[in-house]
Amino acid sequence: MGGELKLMPLSRWNESIFRYFFCRQLASTKPSVSQFVECDHIDLVLHSAEEKAFVEFKFYLHPRKFDPYTGNSLGFKGGPSLQNLAEFRRCVDHLHGRNLTPGLSKYLILVYADPADGGSPGNRYSVHYDNYLHSDGKIILDLLAAEGPVESDEGHVRARLFAVR
Repeated sequence: MGGELKLMPLSRWNESIFRYFFCRQLASTKPSVSQFVECDHIDLVLHSAEEKAFVEFKFYLHPRKFDPYTGNSLGFKGGPSLQNLAEFRRCVDHLHGRNLTPGLSKYLILVYADPADGGSPGNRYSVHYDNYLHSDGKIILDLLAAEGPVESDEGHVRARLFAVR
């Protein structure tokens, strides 16, 4: 990701672009894995022999607003909020609620970025997601990997891979 961020600024990324990089990497390392994108309201479904994986992607960025005539920054658009957190919880609930069959695993990939040069300390994605615990105690999120922060001129990017049980 670090090399890509040097070429393409974070402000131009979104969830679909991140999923593309993930799928491209998977295709180069595991070409026998079949990939199905946007399959019955699941971001990515993977098949390999008798094993299957449902993968959801969440990408949260605190984007800037720009004046279209001058290109000057006008501050931030959207950003961390209880609405984002509720959307994330619904995604976890939806993935958890999918029928469990033999050989099926469920994963959630969360990528979030706090601005490098702004935003109040209490209004950062890292406050919500660095140590995320789901509100429903029956749903387990096993943190399998955590990366970051990856530094860019625009933000501090963190990534989390969860298994959902």
